[in-house]
Amino acid sequence: MQKKIFWFLSLWMVFFASLSANEASWNGKWHVFWQEGAFVVQLEQHGNELNGTYQPNNGILKGTVKGDTFTGISINAQVRNHLVLTLNPEGDAFFGNMDNGDWIAGSRVEKQNVDNEVPLDTSCPFTTMYTFLKLGNQLRNGNYEALEQAIKLLSLNKTQQAYHYGKRMKLIQKFFQVLDLCTIQKFNFPSKTEENITTALFHQAGTENTVEVEFVKTGVTDWKIKLPSEEEINIKLKKLLKAYGLEEVDPNRNLELTNPRDTMRTFIEQNERWERGGKKYVLDTLNLSAVDPAIWEWQAPLLAHYLLGVINRVSDFVYQEIPNNPKSRMPYVYFYHPIGSIVIAPYEVEGKIRWQFTPKTLESIESLYEAMENVPPKVDTVVRSENNLYFTLKYYARSISPLLIKKVHDTALWQIILLGIIVLLALFVSYLSKWVTFALGKKFYLTKRWSEEMITLRFLRPAQIVIFALIVLNGAHQLGLSDFLFALIKTFSYLLIVVGITWILYNLISIMFSVLQIHARRTSTDVDEIIISLSGSILRIILITAALFAAAEVLHIPYKTVLAGLGIGGLAFAIAAKDTIANFFGSAIIIADRPFKTGDRIKIGEDVGVIINVGIRSTKIRTTYDTILTIPNNKITREMIDNYSARDAMRVDTKFFFALDTPKELLDRIDKKVSEFLYEHPDVDHNKIILTGVNDYTTKGILFELRFFIKAQKEVLYSDIRHKIITDIASMIKETGIELVFIQHEGDENV
Repeated sequence: MQKKIFWFLSLWMVFFASLSANEASWNGKWHVFWQEGAFVVQLEQHGNELNGTYQPNNGILKGTVKGDTFTGISINAQVRNHLVLTLNPEGDAFFGNMDNGDWIAGSRVEKQNVDNEVPLDTSCPFTTMYTFLKLGNQLRNGNYEALEQAIKLLSLNKTQQAYHYGKRMKLIQKFFQVLDLCTIQKFNFPSKTEENITTALFHQAGTENTVEVEFVKTGVTDWKIKLPSEEEINIKLKKLLKAYGLEEVDPNRNLELTNPRDTMRTFIEQNERWERGGKKYVLDTLNLSAVDPAIWEWQAPLLAHYLLGVINRVSDFVYQEIPNNPKSRMPYVYFYHPIGSIVIAPYEVEGKIRWQFTPKTLESIESLYEAMENVPPKVDTVVRSENNLYFTLKYYARSISPLLIKKVHDTALWQIILLGIIVLLALFVSYLSKWVTFALGKKFYLTKRWSEEMITLRFLRPAQIVIFALIVLNGAHQLGLSDFLFALIKTFSYLLIVVGITWILYNLISIMFSVLQIHARRTSTDVDEIIISLSGSILRIILITAALFAAAEVLHIPYKTVLAGLGIGGLAFAIAAKDTIANFFGSAIIIADRPFKTGDRIKIGEDVGVIINVGIRSTKIRTTYDTILTIPNNKITREMIDNYSARDAMRVDTKFFFALDTPKELLDRIDKKVSEFLYEHPDVDHNKIILTGVNDYTTKGILFELRFFIKAQKEVLYSDIRHKIITDIASMIKETGIELVFIQHEGDENV
């Protein structure tokens, strides 16, 4: 019952929340785009009624909302349009069409854009121009309200005022592009403006081109920029672009960092888009050549935060103040201070010249930031997620005691204290991990009988090493430690992680191949155990090699250069390692030819024994003397291999000596009798050769020889059957009346 009530209340809460969301879904400020340009709409929704206002010409928007669709009309002094708009599920964008067929789309204005509104200052030509440039820069960043504000700074003639809204806006944007191709300095403006009309001359850096702008005083303290004619703007824009080898304005050209202005603009604009892909472009503006690559991941965002914080405190500027000459190679000094300066200089990056903040700038930026931290910023600097915990801890330490901020060899006291706590915490957690390790270790049926000492050695110790290193590494990552200290901790932690993981994987490989060996013994495939043994050896070698490479990478050992050098010294290496290589290929031949398997009794050259292990380098056999003989695999492939275990039957060779006076009739009789006996005997292999009879006359007597095969593969069974058969034949000879002069019994080749 309680569960049903819970679900019922949950459904009603979701229902009311959705109603509330739908009711307010259209409210707020929107950037609206259409074929002629963009404008800003302010919407208010009351129930199903939706009303709004926009420019140009004091336009209004009204209609009704049904679900996620708005149906209504837009009216201004020039035109009246019916339109249908559909809201997306997230409620932050819409799309639709007007009755004339044109498309229309909109996106909700984020609070951040509203907070960045530029106050209008027309008190003098300088402030009017700087306000216009700031609005133009915001428009380029997607803040389309800026265009509406920029109109208020311009003086338009009657022809321009009669332009359609979209055309008028495009003309203003082109005028901004003309100014953006120039370098605008404060000294370009007149110091005194006693007349109602004045001019300012701006230069295009690196060329002889200039742009003259006229200012008109329209009130007591109200200066506006006289907007040039459309023809003048087009001619001037084309000329300025041509001087830089351009055909048109590329809004993303600044990302190529071809001049100091592009670098500064990219750094600031992409900082605002940090979480939406801007981080990469921000880091591209920083020359991190002096920063240890091992700490780029955490150090680069921190340096970017410090740099942005200083820039936001230095001055209120516009990008157009910064040089944009693509041919210049003179470093640009944005800010100078004895503690440190902010300098942008050209560097060759991937074969191209890129302007970046210098390594020296980044080296001193933290000290400069700390010296200016109490200066109110012109723009608030947002703390990024990568550094949020660091600044929280830093401010908290400062609130406790200023002594905690004091540095000892570039590391603050609060950082040293917290680092010690992190190390102790890592030791404690790694110690607690032993119960988990024992619990997991006992679950494997191969490890159930292991002692605690064995589990500790094979899994607990490496697991504790990895846990300790991970906690120390991640904890130190949040403390913003000095480059040297963090690089040292990171290197040490990564080495421990490599050692621990390699240790664990090595033991897991042993367990895995033990399971496979057990399974292989239950199958009839001869080569399974050899392949498993060799595969285990190869996998262990690969693991150790990978671990060595990983350790070399952590220690920044140039192993890639060493490996490349093997191409030159490959012959010498091959000669030095010829035995090892030969043994490796020998093991491959053993797998391919399959001459034996583990447990087989073989003869290699003069050595006889049972195969107990086939490795990547050598094969081990247990000899008849119960010793372990290790034979290199390359020697095995050169020797004759006699596999006794591969036979179906074991041969018997024996001889009897009869008296020289034994008559031929008796010899024929015993030959026939023994032959019939062997062919009828169940333990004799009748499919193989059976030889009986007189072989020779010697001074010792008549040599009677027997050769046949016994159905046996084991030595014990073979010996037992042979004993019975030979003694039976001896009895038959005596019963026949033949005198045995001498019996010679020689061991066969099986022993």
